[in-house]
Amino acid sequence: MHFVLLNARRRRIASALALVAALGAVSACGQNLGKSNFARTTVAAEAGSGGEVPSGDINDPAVTPAVMRTIDPCPLVGKEALSAFGTPEDPRPSLTSFGTCRAKVTDAGGKQLTVGVDIGASTYLNDSGGAVISVVDGLPQVERKGKDGKTCDVGVMTLRKPERGMNFSVTYDGGDPCATGRAVAAKAVKTLHSSPPKYPAAAGTLTAVDPCTVADPAVLSEVVPHGATSLTTFHSCDWTPSSNPRITIGFRYGLPPQERDGTKKVDVGGVTVYQKAGVGSSAECKMEWQHRPWVDDTVEIVSLVYSNYDEKKDEAASCEKAGKIAKSVISKLPKA
Repeated sequence: MHFVLLNARRRRIASALALVAALGAVSACGQNLGKSNFARTTVAAEAGSGGEVPSGDINDPAVTPAVMRTIDPCPLVGKEALSAFGTPEDPRPSLTSFGTCRAKVTDAGGKQLTVGVDIGASTYLNDSGGAVISVVDGLPQVERKGKDGKTCDVGVMTLRKPERGMNFSVTYDGGDPCATGRAVAAKAVKTLHSSPPKYPAAAGTLTAVDPCTVADPAVLSEVVPHGATSLTTFHSCDWTPSSNPRITIGFRYGLPPQERDGTKKVDVGGVTVYQKAGVGSSAECKMEWQHRPWVDDTVEIVSLVYSNYDEKKDEAASCEKAGKIAKSVISKLPKA
């Protein structure tokens, strides 16, 4: 809560309590949080579990890709998760990703902080750029503080190959953004291990579908020979022999696709698909279509992109290739 201090005596009491909280933080975690405006002293205790950083494959059943793609990210930065930092607002989900959510908090000193979570983000355990590598509840963790000292990214790795996990982006000019990020990340990992917040298991939903398995391998090989799948997020996948040509298949939610800004409506396998050529001089075609209703006016959307920077722009040829793959994807997606 944000208390309004009415007199100097109360200000002195508040200062003394803040000092006690800071000293408790140093004792609990070895980090100096004396410049932070945390409203409760429990924050520091949730900053991490310590221990040796694991170097092998991650075999934690609570954070496999199959589980992580079903996690609703908003409770991880919801009011309960962020109440230790002050007065939080309702979290705001992204309209471009199943795994992204953002929230704001007003701390005890009246300063605002924002916390965003991205499930499926890249996490790289290297020490370049001043990264700090640690461990939280058995999972590798890496933090990188911005040059301005007001921002910090704290990533928790849940998959080793490729390196993917949860990234918590914190902006906070009233305290230590990395300490905040560690505390939020630690609480999120505990939540995943105890009572993970999941999307409803609705019939036909894309939230539980592995994007690397929805296209016919024979069709993929016909369009892009000698390719292989590579998970880019928990809801998107690439098929490519190296970096070019490339097929990208992804799932998200948002407003229904429409015929605008150069997008054309076509029929693919009995489904209305919206296609658009790339804006550059190289070959590219993007196809999107509605899969099933989501919440309110939004829907679950499938996105498929064919790109080849070694080919010249030819909408008909590129979209014919994309259409072959789209047809195979449509036939394999779960039915609502």
